[in-house]
Amino acid sequence: MERGELWWAQLDEKRPVVLLSGGTGPEFLVMQVVEPATPSQKVGFVLMSGEQAVDVGVRRRILEEAGPDQRAIGIEVLFGAEEGLEEGGVVRVALPRDGRIFCTWGTTVSVEFLVERIGVLTPAKQHELDVALSLAGRE
Repeated sequence: MERGELWWAQLDEKRPVVLLSGGTGPEFLVMQVVEPATPSQKVGFVLMSGEQAVDVGVRRRILEEAGPDQRAIGIEVLFGAEEGLEEGGVVRVALPRDGRIFCTWGTTVSVEFLVERIGVLTPAKQHELDVALSLAGRE
């Protein structure tokens, strides 16, 4: 099991996760892949894509335009068929703001909860995820 692999994990139900740690276990740090935020869920929040987060100029512009009134700023790294998922999903991280850190669906799971390998991130997607995690303070 390697960092950047996507697996089906048996959490409260069977859910896709991406491994943030690798090796032989017995436990792995993972982030749950969730549905992208809907327009109504985005109200009061600023979400940028993983591609936007990687581009320093674009990221800086988005952060400057967000201003102080946004409840939170986050990044959604999109995963889809190229990574082995039948339906697209995202890993969503929130950037620390005003001393608050929001939920990012990260957890540690034992190897027995990883039930089936889905696929692996492309180098470009792994880079997007690494940048998002770094900006969120979850390196």
